[in-house]
Amino acid sequence: MGCGDCSTACPQAILSPGADGLPILSLSERECTLCGRCAESCQEPVFAGRETPAFLHRAAIEETCFAQRGIHCQTCGDACPQAAIRFRPQLGGPPLPEVSAASCNGCGACLAVCPAEAVALRPLEGADA
Repeated sequence: MGCGDCSTACPQAILSPGADGLPILSLSERECTLCGRCAESCQEPVFAGRETPAFLHRAAIEETCFAQRGIHCQTCGDACPQAAIRFRPQLGGPPLPEVSAASCNGCGACLAVCPAEAVALRPLEGADA
């Protein structure tokens, strides 16, 4: 509809009106807390119910990750409210991050905090992107 109610209702300010009036989600500066205020404010049935995953994407660690380049960093794991990013010890280097797709809810908390910008969001297998 493009009314902007969801953008106004979002306490994280991660929704903004696009050129066509439809909301654009940006997780580059802060995460979605899955509070549901956007859905509550919407007059149209565009939001899935709470029983459906809010996002059809999950975090993935890219090759530019500091830990993968031998630099100790666990910022993404520290920021993850779901504890979906764990660090696997390795001999002779820093622990390497691993994302549990089963635990990750796609909120984006890990995106903005990564100093190497090495976290990306990838579509869930079988999900339409």
